[in-house]
Amino acid sequence: MGDTQLSIEDIEYVADMLRAIAWVKSDLGPVSEQTLSELEVSLGAAESALRRVAAEMAMDEKTGSQSN
Repeated sequence: MGDTQLSIEDIEYVADMLRAIAWVKSDLGPVSEQTLSELEVSLGAAESALRRVAAEMAMDEKTGSQSN
């Protein structure tokens, strides 16, 4: 893989898409309630983690530091 870096906007976009999927989860077809519930929890956790990453990246950008 190349030296591609995701921007804050890229990460926020993915988080937005995860939220959108969670909102329309009932439109996904014949899926059990348990699976839909697990999907909602997983998407929520992933969205939250991505938003934390974006926030930390924004803080690093403001302070000029780089964390890894």
